[in-house]
Amino acid sequence: MSQYYVRNLQEGSRPAPAGYSSWLDYWEKKTGLKAGTCHRVGCYRTATDGAHVQLVNGDNEWYIVPLCHGCNTQYGARFYVDGPLVPVNLNYPIKW
Repeated sequence: MSQYYVRNLQEGSRPAPAGYSSWLDYWEKKTGLKAGTCHRVGCYRTATDGAHVQLVNGDNEWYIVPLCHGCNTQYGARFYVDGPLVPVNLNYPIKW
């Protein structure tokens, strides 16, 4: 899996798409993977949130990546994450 430099977004209470119990469930079903640990490089806590992120120096698309709650509440923070990144807009491909 690739690593990506992202900026964490504050998505508020934006609900997961119909048919998904949460954004983390959305990520798991789209990738066929279990989230396991936080995907922030260097963090080893359990992933509890499907976090909304954008690529730094990338497009304006929003992506979902599993993070622990502590990392997910660092709004505006920039850090590296392990992929895959699942786009919120299904017209974009998953970044593996």
